Amino acid sequence: MADVSINTPRGAHLAGTFEHGAGHAAVLFVHGFLADRHSSTRFDRLAAAYRAAGYATLQVDLSGCGASDDDVVTVAGEVEDIRSASEWLAEEGYPVQAVHAHSFGTLAAMRAAAPHVVTMVLTGAMTGPMSYPWEEIFSPGQLDDLERLGHARIPDDNVAAAREYSVISRQTLADFSLIDQAELLGSVKVPVLLVHGDHTEEASDQVVITREGLHLLPTGSRLELLAGAEPGVGDRMDEVARLALDWFAAHLPPD
Repeated sequence: MADVSINTPRGAHLAGTFEHGAGHAAVLFVHGFLADRHSSTRFDRLAAAYRAAGYATLQVDLSGCGASDDDVVTVAGEVEDIRSASEWLAEEGYPVQAVHAHSFGTLAAMRAAAPHVVTMVLTGAMTGPMSYPWEEIFSPGQLDDLERLGHARIPDDNVAAAREYSVISRQTLADFSLIDQAELLGSVKVPVLLVHGDHTEEASDQVVITREGLHLLPTGSRLELLAGAEPGVGDRMDEVARLALDWFAAHLPPD
């Protein structure tokens, strides 16, 4: 595997890990909120399974995360990151691509509409507005900084932390809650496989929202529910890999 650097139009450089495949199809990974290219090892495990099936893989740290350049984390910035990474893959000889996105990254993946992407697998997808108890997620000091300064520093607690902190803004939190489901899902142009767990109340809420909007996605899109799995289905990676590879076989042959 090779470490790569990808340029974006706004000047941010993305750090990534790339591995060639046996054919001309590739899978681009998009991580979740304040995560990195490994996504708590779930992307490493999935990428290995996808390469074994013949696909090239590209795992990137989105701007403001991991080893990529500093930036305020927003969906708009991540949309540009995804498009830049997709174009880089095409220039490397992989013009036909799938995206595997997780959690917060699914918003940007759906909005990016990268022209080389022919299908997507979304785990723990955000498909509509949800309310979050930010006071339980961030410290009083961080919430105060958001209120007074408009931004806050969040320490990087990923397993292999590559930076001291990431920066979020009021817009970052608005991106979670101000989701127009009809606009978001109606703009998707490729078939999507959505994989959810239902073990917690949060996961169950995500399932309900996704079911409500499933008809807005392109024909052939499907929801797979892993009963008893956690919201991010990180405890069921073998099943996720099997579902994704079956999906890719139908929508993204490696050759």
